[in-house]
Amino acid sequence: MDERRFWVGTYTGAMGPGEGVYLVRRGPDGALRDPVLAARATSPSYLARHPRLEVLYAVGEDAEGSVTAFAVEDGARLRPLGSRPVPADPCHLAVSPDGATLLVASYTAGTVAAQRLDAAGAFTGDPALFQGSGGGPRADRQEGPHAHAVAWAPDGTVLSVDLGADLVRAFRRTPGGLEPVAEIPVPAGYGPRHLVVRPGGQVYLLTELEPRVLVLTPGDSYADLKVTAESPATAGDPGPGSLCAAIRLGGDGRFVYTSTRGADVVTTHRVLDGGARLEPVADVPTGASWPRDFVLDGPWLHVAHQHAGDVRTFRLDEETGVPAPVGGTVAVPAPVCLLPAS
Repeated sequence: MDERRFWVGTYTGAMGPGEGVYLVRRGPDGALRDPVLAARATSPSYLARHPRLEVLYAVGEDAEGSVTAFAVEDGARLRPLGSRPVPADPCHLAVSPDGATLLVASYTAGTVAAQRLDAAGAFTGDPALFQGSGGGPRADRQEGPHAHAVAWAPDGTVLSVDLGADLVRAFRRTPGGLEPVAEIPVPAGYGPRHLVVRPGGQVYLLTELEPRVLVLTPGDSYADLKVTAESPATAGDPGPGSLCAAIRLGGDGRFVYTSTRGADVVTTHRVLDGGARLEPVADVPTGASWPRDFVLDGPWLHVAHQHAGDVRTFRLDEETGVPAPVGGTVAVPAPVCLLPAS
């Protein structure tokens, strides 16, 4: 099997013992190994690649807030191309399919930034900002807006997830930034966190505060989304204090995967009725604390454990989609994001 590399984003400083963006390699047994610090950076807790160029983008998740572009050199080294300030605690980002715009969600500030990119993937001009508003019934986490994720729908609609306001917002990209066109409410107190879009189909939305997965179905466009189904985020009871973290769509579209911190499991969900419904079928303990992120890698699944400080590898069953541990573990301090390097 060909060697593959992955970028690992970490928490640094007061947030954790990481030092920046790391690079790891997949060994012949599927496990990741040989961690190398590719670039020092302040809490690069989420990463994204340019769709065509060898450019990597990283948030700087702290009270000052920043986003940095790196040129990838020799497939392993990162050279800074520039940074831009964004509002407090950026935690997620996504590049448009045409490579012209980078979206950044800032959790504490409750904003979505649209940053223009030039032909080399570097920043040009200042980011345009949308300021969210609203709140929810959970006073400890929903005292105000908390933008937690951004995504590009297949029709070009921009989607943002607001944990604090229990909303998915839809935008149209304009020359000046983002034009809000719709708000899609989710049940009060659910705290939406991350989403994935089924190609040409439904949106699967993972909620953090209530362990649920919502199915959102588009009408004439992805600005016209409606919640049409929901199911538990875990097959069993996750227990008190558990918080959902990441959601991914399997490569062949038959399964959706979620991770839940506290319960420390990855859950396999079967996709039913042409994508209209999900059924959780198995919770697999990840073997370490706080599975913040994971990545699908052909027959493998790699899980980043923020508190345990490692990334562990599982093999997916071809028929059931359920992961099983292979025994491979690599130490990376406070890993919170995994991204294929190519």
